Amino acid sequence: MIIPSLSVSERYDSNVFNTPKSLLGPTNKPEDFITTVTPQINMSHTGSINSNLFVGGLITRYLHNSNLDYTGINAGGQSDLIGLANRFSQRISALNVRGTYQFTPSVSAFGATSSTNGGLGLNGGSTSGGLLDTGLVTNRVSMQRYNLGVGGSYQLTATTTLIGTFDYYKISFGNQSGGVNNPLFSTTGYQGSTTINTGITARDIVGATAAMSHYSQESSGGSSGQGTFTTIRETLDWTRLWTPKLTTFLGAGGIVTLPVGSSVPGQSVKTQLAPTFTARMTYSSFSEALKGAGSSLSPYASLPSLEGSLSPGGIMPPGAYIVSMLSSYSIYPSYAFGSGPMKTLGVGVNAIGGITPNLSGQAGMNYSHASRDLPSSSFDSVSLSTGAHYLIGPVLATLTYNWMFFSNSTDQATFNTTSTYQFSKQMVMLSLSYAFVSPTFFRTGEFGSSGTQGPTEGVSAPSGGGTESRPSGGGSGILRKE
Repeated sequence: MIIPSLSVSERYDSNVFNTPKSLLGPTNKPEDFITTVTPQINMSHTGSINSNLFVGGLITRYLHNSNLDYTGINAGGQSDLIGLANRFSQRISALNVRGTYQFTPSVSAFGATSSTNGGLGLNGGSTSGGLLDTGLVTNRVSMQRYNLGVGGSYQLTATTTLIGTFDYYKISFGNQSGGVNNPLFSTTGYQGSTTINTGITARDIVGATAAMSHYSQESSGGSSGQGTFTTIRETLDWTRLWTPKLTTFLGAGGIVTLPVGSSVPGQSVKTQLAPTFTARMTYSSFSEALKGAGSSLSPYASLPSLEGSLSPGGIMPPGAYIVSMLSSYSIYPSYAFGSGPMKTLGVGVNAIGGITPNLSGQAGMNYSHASRDLPSSSFDSVSLSTGAHYLIGPVLATLTYNWMFFSNSTDQATFNTTSTYQFSKQMVMLSLSYAFVSPTFFRTGEFGSSGTQGPTEGVSAPSGGGTESRPSGGGSGILRKE
């Protein structure tokens, strides 16, 4: 199955440089109108190996800052190997590989992995997933992002499941814009995790997760500085199906940061122990709405999403809704203003619902706070978003509004002072999207998501928050890697 798609958007951005306006040069205009054309190919193959893939471009033109014009690339894919794996053992209950690639000079790092339907910043109010997406926002800079991962689960007994995952992440920086050159650190991350889950009742699954992450960082832009650090995380997990509509997950434990090595004077850190947790609540009527509508799941439902990519779904059946809330605390790498481990607290809530057969609404909020040592620094990020999707025949019209605030404070030991870097921005965007040969591409539950993954998930846990499973049948776990 091959579905070409096209999205055209017009966006007003009050601060295209993601930089305090006082730091910009006299010829740089922070406010601008941006036109983006997103051609994309969506491909799916069904067989013993089920695979899906999308490849798209971001052709972007600025009205006042024509020197910022660029053409970016989005690509992502996933292969479900369970059919092949079951030839060797019926106890293998899940096996998949996945990956994404993105090149762009303008995407914010906050909520960047959850956007849908051609919208740059559309889901800014959703807590993004990924080791390198933690609320830390850089100024406008050319960057490339890579992600490769593999995950699987094995049924040990009728009620006990062993889950394993491995992920590779990389973000690399290039030229910065606006005459501002902040310290940025290209970062490579590796994370492996194992989880064992046991269904103790028809509604409860308990288990434990062990994970190890390793990060390598190197200063970008010609300045010196590099370092590495490793974390080990252990949590106890509990998934509870309270009602057919309400599900919760809680994972809590400790995370150890092994001694940090750094060539930058004063940035070596001894072994540290900190608490870590992930708490999630999802309230949804989506599965019942799908049964009533007689919808079928799409081969594109598990396709990874990137900011600016055109994803299936967006239009939910009338009365269907999903409300998700997330809170997490863990350690991630700092890749702007300073390198090294960063203790990060994130809180997010997102809601999406069907209003009429052709109209769906969405709203979200995100807050993130993080701190690091040597030199001492901290940041706060706040993001609010609201939007509506309206299907006009075969064309999906999307109107969104986003507001974001970011503040970073860093101690300057040499001068015994504290430097503050903060800005806010607003974005209003109208996009028109069309999927060729597939008039149902934008309807959730047909060519859209299943209600448990994809664009309607809303709030997703950072990868450092762990792996969770959900009750299924007699208590066996379903692999769910965020």
